[in-house]
Amino acid sequence: MSTVALPLRSSSTTWRANQPFFVTIAVYMLLVLAAAAYWHIRIDFELYSQPLLLFGFGVTVVLFAVIAMRVMFEQQLRLFPALRDRLLTNELSNRLIVGLPVLLVFPILFSLFTSVKCGISKIIPFYADATLMAIDRKIHGGVDAWQFLHFSFGFGPITAVLNFFYNLWFVVMFIVLFCVTFSTGNERLRSQYLVAFVLTWALLGNLVASLVASVGPAFVLPFYGDATFSPLMSYLQTTNASYHVWALDTQRMLLATAALDDPRLGGGISAFPSLHVAIATLNAIYLWRFGGLLRWAGAAFLVVIQLGAVDLAWHYGIDGYASMLATPIIWVVAGRMSAHRAG
Repeated sequence: MSTVALPLRSSSTTWRANQPFFVTIAVYMLLVLAAAAYWHIRIDFELYSQPLLLFGFGVTVVLFAVIAMRVMFEQQLRLFPALRDRLLTNELSNRLIVGLPVLLVFPILFSLFTSVKCGISKIIPFYADATLMAIDRKIHGGVDAWQFLHFSFGFGPITAVLNFFYNLWFVVMFIVLFCVTFSTGNERLRSQYLVAFVLTWALLGNLVASLVASVGPAFVLPFYGDATFSPLMSYLQTTNASYHVWALDTQRMLLATAALDDPRLGGGISAFPSLHVAIATLNAIYLWRFGGLLRWAGAAFLVVIQLGAVDLAWHYGIDGYASMLATPIIWVVAGRMSAHRAG
């Protein structure tokens, strides 16, 4: 029987590894609380506590099961000692020490984000859609982005596939986030990703979204009385008769809760910029350095999310383009913030 002994991280080492992340979170929290007090936005700190912790527990169980099955397939004579050695070899203790404090903060991050997102109209009433539509048409040769897209992809089965991957975005985002949170190999890269993750939600999802307050194609009719995107919505309704377009259900839910003062799980309407595309861009940047399948899977997923954002009437094309341009800048800034903490 082999035994593996690995040194555990000290509390000071753990703090240094997570310091840029926690400092960024603290500044974001203070700014959100100040904004909420000024614009009378209700903050619900526990909005995502149960869902995210349950998801984290589920991911942990799955990963543990995968490790256990690999040990079993190796036909070890003594299963439990072999499993213990495998967990020690993979630095399970250090991963938990460095990752759990970060994991416990994520529900607060997403609760703050959604609370502000639900209160955008209190900060600046929605106004920017006409300008975004005009810019979008200039970029796409005088037509709306969805019309430009439908020249090649305007088919029900393709829309259904895009809708599937657009919803899969949540799973992919959390899996990458959890893997980075509990990684121990490259401390600077881990810190850079976590800081960039927070800045993306804070700067693009709250700050820029408030400054360029917009609702997106799916909501211009109920908010402005503008029927520009009625043909796209009719196409989605027709497609929904054959393939379930989940986006329509979510859009109805968001519209029904838009006038409520209290924040809701997954609530809030905002188009510019696209957070789906921003996080997909961030993940593509992170995965690119690993090469092989991960590199191209990250890039392909980004393209699919951009196409889905337009085809499902969530966003103008420019919403995604802006995210693709801004996220690499955030990545560089996060890298500089984390550089002096490299292990």
